[in-house]
Amino acid sequence: MAFGILPAMLAPTTTGQLVREGQRTLATWTLQPVAVQIAQEAGEKLGGMVSVDCLRPLQAFDSGLRARSAAAIIGALAEAKAAGLDPAQVNAALSLVNWGADDGAA
Repeated sequence: MAFGILPAMLAPTTTGQLVREGQRTLATWTLQPVAVQIAQEAGEKLGGMVSVDCLRPLQAFDSGLRARSAAAIIGALAEAKAAGLDPAQVNAALSLVNWGADDGAA
């Protein structure tokens, strides 16, 4: 647990769903904050912007879920536009789930 691994992931009865959620938890709360620090230090030493992303590879990988996710995102953006939200407000909302520009996730 000290490294962000959920104890349930080590149980013999662990299912794929639990492993997937455990990996997301590990990446979100343990690996990505370290990756952000590494990217910041590397950027300072290399003199350019560096990004290290541990979160996006863990998003839905099968085409059915990706299509459903894309449809939900497009629908939400259309609703935001209809509600009169400006791009900065939309980006602020997207940053809450690590999809916005300069959200520190990648």
